Amino acid sequence: MKQDPIKKEQSMYQCVLDTATKYPNYVALRYFHKAFSYEHLLHRINQFAYELATLKVSQGDVVTICLPNIPEAVYALYAVNQIGATANIIHPKCPAEKLTENINRVKSKVLFALDTSIKDLQNLISNGVHIISCSPVDELSKFKQHIYKKENKSTLVERKYLASKIFDNPTLDRYTSDYQGDAFYLHSGGTSSIPKTIALSNFAINSLVASATWFTCMDNFEHVGMLSTLPMFHGFGLCMGIHACLCYGGTDVLMPKFSRYNAVKYIKRNQMHILIGVPILYEALLSKNSFRGKKLRYLTNAFIGGDYVSPALIERFNKRMEEANAKCRLFEGYGLTEVVNVCSVNTHNFHKDGTVGKLFPNAIGVVIDEKGKELCPNQDGEICIGGESLMNGYRFMEDDESYYHYDKKGNKYIKTGDVGSFDEEGYLTFKSRIKRIVKVSGVPVFPSQIEDVATSFDFVYEVAAIGVEDEKHGHIIKLFIKLSKTYKGSKENALKLINDKIVSTLGIYSKPKEIVFLDKMPHTVIGKIDTKLLS
Repeated sequence: MKQDPIKKEQSMYQCVLDTATKYPNYVALRYFHKAFSYEHLLHRINQFAYELATLKVSQGDVVTICLPNIPEAVYALYAVNQIGATANIIHPKCPAEKLTENINRVKSKVLFALDTSIKDLQNLISNGVHIISCSPVDELSKFKQHIYKKENKSTLVERKYLASKIFDNPTLDRYTSDYQGDAFYLHSGGTSSIPKTIALSNFAINSLVASATWFTCMDNFEHVGMLSTLPMFHGFGLCMGIHACLCYGGTDVLMPKFSRYNAVKYIKRNQMHILIGVPILYEALLSKNSFRGKKLRYLTNAFIGGDYVSPALIERFNKRMEEANAKCRLFEGYGLTEVVNVCSVNTHNFHKDGTVGKLFPNAIGVVIDEKGKELCPNQDGEICIGGESLMNGYRFMEDDESYYHYDKKGNKYIKTGDVGSFDEEGYLTFKSRIKRIVKVSGVPVFPSQIEDVATSFDFVYEVAAIGVEDEKHGHIIKLFIKLSKTYKGSKENALKLINDKIVSTLGIYSKPKEIVFLDKMPHTVIGKIDTKLLS
């Protein structure tokens, strides 16, 4: 039975309230194989909101959430939204000094943080910030709580404000319904290398979730399990990993840290059906021998993005699905935090190899040249994205108009800083970040194309191409490679094969001046290859 679309003109809390009212006994969250109903979820959210109200948090205030994907993070997220405050979402492993800077900048009144980090945050407490200490085992068995306390004895301290005590609170039944104001602060390098605070509204996030039936090609999400391991400070993790399923009666499968073993277990039990993640997550799954066979038929969709995606990885994943007679396929998408993250993706109904799919129904896009002129199909330029999921703006800095493009109709777009093109059918091809284009002897070279060629060899596990300054050529290409564990050949042979194919496919200017073989590739906190650490 086809589900009704969600109402975009309401708060995220109201979306969950609607679902909990309709499906109180459905499973909303799975966490270490423990199930939490929508009735339980709503009750916990209301208890957390009551605690915030006692701390005098109200509409317009800022509350910081610095937690991994644990139940308390979900309760806090929606409780802040229920109050009408702005949720400032930070990486849970953010260093204490950076966290303090951020909290001071946004003037946050309350901080939800892991109990193991409280010891390093005494300066915030002395400055009047209320810290609510959350534990990843608060709703697990007494045995797991005992083991956790024993393992983390050196970092745990006694605290007055405990999330576990909030569970004894009365509930707050009132809520605010502002859907256009600043509901969330996410932090990103944005469309340049300058760190930015991006303000998103309830409307923007709900608009993206309203497209879920379009990009999953599913009419009904009741009892559908979504992998929720991408952290909430990541737009896709917040919107799709957490909020989407909770709008339709589905289930968030929470994983603070991705586990191949648990993922396969959930799939085998028909409890997880949609995967979202970065390339390293899918590499981890494919490397597990038990990720194959009839159990995979329960999977319906898998989406990948957030980093360079190897065509060979997509091919290997889809081959695994075909062998299992599974409907699921791995689809590449494209997006940025300024539009909540994803705005274009391949789907079962609309897909074209070599592209990142079509724009969501609520998104608009154009490609412009250096002078701001809109280009025709198949012409490369800077990608600009607009539509219902566009951010409210940048905060705590000048929200300069130079970040935006306006078309003749007055539609507003964010300049992405990415190079690509739309074709006649509306499929988007992403080529490179503008800042990643390397000019070798004045000739533009795209590192992503070099990475594509390198990963066409099955003995290449991970790869990253960067530009390095060179006195003679201006810049040269340096290629970093992690070989597959199954590769038995020599590095010299691998180097020759890769170089020859790069030259024959892309030309001499794309040939790496140097190829470095690494045993381990550096990654960011969400699993992207950290090219800043390569030199």
